[in-house]
Amino acid sequence: MKDMNNTKELNSLKMTRQEAILNLIESENISTQNELSKRLEEEGFAVTQATISRDIRELRLVKVADPNGNYHYAVGKPKEKYQASHKFYSIFLASVYKVDYANNLVVIRCYTGMAQAVCATMDSLEWSGVVGTVSGDDTILVVTRDEQVAAEMVKTLREIR
Repeated sequence: MKDMNNTKELNSLKMTRQEAILNLIESENISTQNELSKRLEEEGFAVTQATISRDIRELRLVKVADPNGNYHYAVGKPKEKYQASHKFYSIFLASVYKVDYANNLVVIRCYTGMAQAVCATMDSLEWSGVVGTVSGDDTILVVTRDEQVAAEMVKTLREIR
């Protein structure tokens, strides 16, 4: 039970830290990992260079040039066909390890404690053909109008991974 609680705490801390990173790069021009690390520490996060590198990769951050030619971090654009907010995209990538369906039911398996966050961001996207969702601790059940919608959703979600 202790290991499960530690996993939940680590996943929650990671999501909170990654959301802080997204907020920082949206509001400030941060150009180096060192600068990002300092800003995160000012926000109350103790991070290592390895953690920063992993977060940058998982969030798919890229460096872009401003009009003056100075580079700073920004959220990489997901492929157009996903049309998902960067919040859903990053939470999905960090949380989901398996997606499958049977008939009109889609089952999304997440790391312990992550399903509710994925489900909440997924609900905010108002997917066409979704009747409703139910989330547990590590599993999301999506009820779709028919099997075709379920199959298309699974295909799209698997492509994100």
